[in-house]
Amino acid sequence: MSATGLVGYLEQRFPKGFPYDDAAQLCLHLYCTVGDLPEPLRENANKHTLADTFAALAKCGWVKDQDSSFQAAYGANHHAVSDRGHWVEIIASIFKKGNTVNEARRKELALQLRNA
Repeated sequence: MSATGLVGYLEQRFPKGFPYDDAAQLCLHLYCTVGDLPEPLRENANKHTLADTFAALAKCGWVKDQDSSFQAAYGANHHAVSDRGHWVEIIASIFKKGNTVNEARRKELALQLRNA
């Protein structure tokens, strides 16, 4: 899977984009389970591809509220939202902090992803 393919898929499913925290939760969801993605996009879903995907989405304005205070909660406030490293830190937060996944919001986003 290329980041480009996943960027296009997410832009198509959610043309209005997401607020920062929802984008972070979606990134974590896709890292933890690829089952909500079409088969061709699942094959190489990994930390780096997801980080590249969400960095590209941030660059084009799909990720809203990029100066969000939520960045520190994920330990991702040392990189610009449009940098790959920012999203790698978000993914790493589940290992470093352990409490960064909002389970209720994750379920809502997963349902939206499946039904968009």
